[in-house]
Order: sequence, then structure tokens, then C-alpha cells
Amino acid sequence: MLKRVVIFCLVISFLFTLGLGSRDEAFAGAKRYKMVFIVKSMDNPFWNMMLEGAQNTAKDLNLEIKGLAPIKPNNVEEQIRQMEDAITAKMDAIIVVPSDSKGIGPGIEKANRAGIPVMTSNTRAFGGQFIAFAGAPNEEAAYLVAKQYLTLMGGKGNYIILEGVPGAQTAIDRKTGIDRAVKEFPNVKVLASQTAKFSRVEGMRVMENLLQQFPKIDGVICANDEMALGAIEAIDAAKRLKDIKVAGFDGNNDAIKSISEGRLVITGAQRPDAQAYWSVLAAYMHLEGYPVPREIYVPCPPVNKSNVGEYLKRIKK
Repeated sequence: MLKRVVIFCLVISFLFTLGLGSRDEAFAGAKRYKMVFIVKSMDNPFWNMMLEGAQNTAKDLNLEIKGLAPIKPNNVEEQIRQMEDAITAKMDAIIVVPSDSKGIGPGIEKANRAGIPVMTSNTRAFGGQFIAFAGAPNEEAAYLVAKQYLTLMGGKGNYIILEGVPGAQTAIDRKTGIDRAVKEFPNVKVLASQTAKFSRVEGMRVMENLLQQFPKIDGVICANDEMALGAIEAIDAAKRLKDIKVAGFDGNNDAIKSISEGRLVITGAQRPDAQAYWSVLAAYMHLEGYPVPREIYVPCPPVNKSNVGEYLKRIKK
């Protein structure tokens, strides 16, 4: 797989060295493709960062991209309707972050029948034919974040796990990674593992209930930053933040700031802008007739107080 990604990158480099003076010149004569980029919601800053990255890439490649999300967060039926609208509008390509990995299948199949290529981003899809997947290696990244977090916590204690949206492969992969890490620490006890649907509001609500249920909690491992930040609000309101340490995942701006303030312990720095970049670029390359690797992995390193400074600099730019 790595070899295919390297070849893909070489093809891109080759395009920019065909005697053309600049990237703008390289794409000046190219067809202005129209694409739609459908994310899971607009109430999570992660998805806003992804759509911003998609628009920046569109400018670089002389494309037109329409960013969309379901009004009800994580609603796959609405995502499918948005795909149907894109088919009716005769878009050149559809890029989608599936809210439900299996549930998105009928939408992809409709695009297949219409001859419109589909690119999957961030969350895997099962069903239909698509160009490729571009995103973080969620299971491995979640494993590394959870392992580093539990090491920082001394490898022992009582923990809560907050899971993502049921059915989303991203949630499944991250939970698998977290479970792998937990198994390596025999003195770690999981008190409860519940979904908070990748939502800050749900993270706060679920954590409020768990705080009443369990008098002794040492930490909370969350499958994304929004749930982690919601959990922190509940823990802080209960005046237990000094005793309960929280881990997140995504690396959104609020989480990076929270780490710098000593509230969140760790996150995994997904780059939604980079995921968008590779997703849009892969769709473009496919439309231009170039080979695209089936999987394009974007690194997702752990971030804690020891390296949060470099990520703060990115926010301020």
C-alpha cells in the first residue's frame, strides 16, 4: 500500500514539473470540475476545519466544491438525500464522510449507477464502489493515544470509555484501538463504556450520569474531542477535575487549547485539512485518469502538554 501512495505522490510531483512555471499554470487549462463534499455535521469544529481544507484545496486545483452536512448531526438518510441532489445536479464527483459506514451504501450505489465517482473521507464505507479512502488509521491511532494516556496515568485506576456514534466505522475502529491498549494494563479497570455519539452535549450529559453512578473515577477515555470537552464540563461542574483526567481524540482547536490550559490530558492530532486535501486531490486525479491508491493514510500523532506548543502555533497562524 505504501508503494502505491509513493507512486501517487510521484505522479502529482510529475504534473507540477512538466515545464510549467507554477501550480496555477499547471491547472489553468484544466477542466473546472464541480464536486460536493458531505461531512457528518456542522456543530463540530472538526468538520468545519475539514470543509475549510477542502475549499483551500479547491482553489489550488481550480475546482468548485460545495460543502454540505445533514441538519441533524450524523444523519445518514439526509446524507443520502444530499448525494441524490448531487446526482441530479450532475456533479463530477461526490466526496462523503459517512455517518453510518453500512448505511451510506445505497447512496454510493445510486452514484455508481449515475456514473458519478465517489471518494470516501475520514470514515470508511461498506457498499457500492468508490475511488478510495483517505483518513487516519483510526484503530492504530486510538491505540497509541490510549496507551500513552494510560502510561501517563501510571497504568492503573478506574476508567470510563465514551464511544462514538453506533454503526460508524470510525467509532468501531477507535473503540477497538482503545480496548487493545486497555488490555495491556492489567491494573486498569473499565467501570463503564457508553456512547456519547461524538457530541459535546451528549458527552456532558452521559458524564453527569456516570459521575453520580461511580464515586471513584480516575480517568475518561473519549473517542473524540467533543465528547471529551463535554465530559470535562461535567467533571468541572462536579468539582472533580483535579481527580479525574480526560483523554480525547481529533486534535481540534478547542482540544489543543484545553491541553495547554491543563484541562485535557491528551488527544490524537488528526488533520482534517490534510484529510480533505488528499480526498479532494484523489478525486481530481481520478477524474483526470490517473491511478489512485485504495487507501491514503494521514498521520495522527498523540498530543499532550510536552508537544502542545507546536500545535498552538498552527492555531495562531
